[in-house]
Amino acid sequence: MIEQVSQESRENRDEWRRARLVANNYFQLIILPTENCNFRCTYCYEDFSIGRMKRETIEGIKALLTRRHEDLSNLRVSWFGGEPLVAKDIVFEVAEHATALASRSKMKYVGTMTTNAYLLDIKTATRLCNAGVTAYQISLDGPRDVHDRSRLRADGKGTFDQIWSNLLAIRDSDLPVWISLRVHIKPETLASMDELIEQFRQEFLHDKRFSVFFKAVEHLGGPNDDDTNIFSQAEQASVTRALKTKLYGSPTGPLDFMFEDYVCYAARPNSLLIRANGDLGKCTVALYDQRNRLGRLLPDGTLEVIPGKLDPWVQGIKTLNPAQLACPLSTLPALTR
Repeated sequence: MIEQVSQESRENRDEWRRARLVANNYFQLIILPTENCNFRCTYCYEDFSIGRMKRETIEGIKALLTRRHEDLSNLRVSWFGGEPLVAKDIVFEVAEHATALASRSKMKYVGTMTTNAYLLDIKTATRLCNAGVTAYQISLDGPRDVHDRSRLRADGKGTFDQIWSNLLAIRDSDLPVWISLRVHIKPETLASMDELIEQFRQEFLHDKRFSVFFKAVEHLGGPNDDDTNIFSQAEQASVTRALKTKLYGSPTGPLDFMFEDYVCYAARPNSLLIRANGDLGKCTVALYDQRNRLGRLLPDGTLEVIPGKLDPWVQGIKTLNPAQLACPLSTLPALTR
């Protein structure tokens, strides 16, 4: 009897979890308004071969949102690139369209952005905030001299001072935004982190809008992978724990809850990537993997999906296998010739 009740409890929990992950009233769009970038980070995996989004794709996104908004309770639009602020006019246009739709419906809308923050001056941040873009992930590689060796402008110049200045301006504003500072770590930069941690303590940790997490650099298929030293999986865990302890006084950070029972956006049926050329995908890392080419967005907002391409990405919803949910890319069937 106890085993039967336990089994029923697990089944009910699993069905509740599936229902939450496949809810039709939630929709996430990850949009690449351009695949160009003003940086040339040494470990980057993107090739910048696709440039700025064309008008027909912009109109297609707006038409898709217009068609869907009345049926949605929650819309999340996440901006990626390239560097999305290289095409900030496109971001403004689509974000302001989403804001207008939300203002005349029951839909709640939030915008997020992964940005290098070089172009995130206070004027831009204010307009984005007014258009609902209020959460940002911004990367740093260390204090100035370390950061400027790996996160370079396309012309080879450093970027730290401009990014830091923009962050301080946002801190000194009253904008209702949330900034997640992602600190990349490699074996040769680990010793420099104490200096950056002290800078964070002095400038940002008193402000609840700012948080910090540490992420080890990985080999993601970029041209410099062979020349980039990285930590092993075991080393990553111990190093990040030590850094969090130095920063927060505890091996757990304020963002750790996000990684409990983590489900990748690419594993969710209600999340979709729209590239600058209108191609549909699921994953922002596997941009050049044919398994990640699901179809196209048409100018009228119709999604033209290639039969059979979506299902492998969302197998985790059926199985609730933690590996398939956390990173569906790692469990996809290999391409057949």
